[in-house]
Amino acid sequence: MKKIEIADFVIRLLTLTALVCGGLWAWYQYRESGTTDWQNNITLKTEVLPYHDDLRLLVIHVQSKNPRPNKFELQSTQHDSFELRVRRLAADAAVGKVFHEDEGDMIAHADLLQLAGGVYEFLPQAEMDDMQAVVVKANTWVSVIADMKIHTGTRDVHGQPDIDENATSAVVYIPK
Repeated sequence: MKKIEIADFVIRLLTLTALVCGGLWAWYQYRESGTTDWQNNITLKTEVLPYHDDLRLLVIHVQSKNPRPNKFELQSTQHDSFELRVRRLAADAAVGKVFHEDEGDMIAHADLLQLAGGVYEFLPQAEMDDMQAVVVKANTWVSVIADMKIHTGTRDVHGQPDIDENATSAVVYIPK
């Protein structure tokens, strides 16, 4: 009878230890990742296709992935945004000229959040692909920028709404 009581006590102690360790691990994960934090990995994939005459079709895939274990939403009513911009870079720039992301003549702009109906939900581990096609003149350099902004619900040091943002960009040559 004594051995059974000892075994029962050890099993209960191990169960209690496992529960405490599991709870501590969950608390640690919550503390490290939070529930309101968000992250989205954005990549651009582009392809240039013949269109007609001296025009080409620039096909842009804005691929985004939520790598976190919790969902987040972009909502236009909260002044969040998810945009795609295409700008023509100057063809006659001097050597050493640095082009900034939002420099150049705007060729096209797409509001990806509005195209999604004003609400864009990113489920945990979800991967999304938003495709847009833009007609561009041949023999042109363009910069492509995908930009996502979300309001955190707080205010910055100046009293303005605090914004987190994530963006990616690429430069594409449109051949003859």
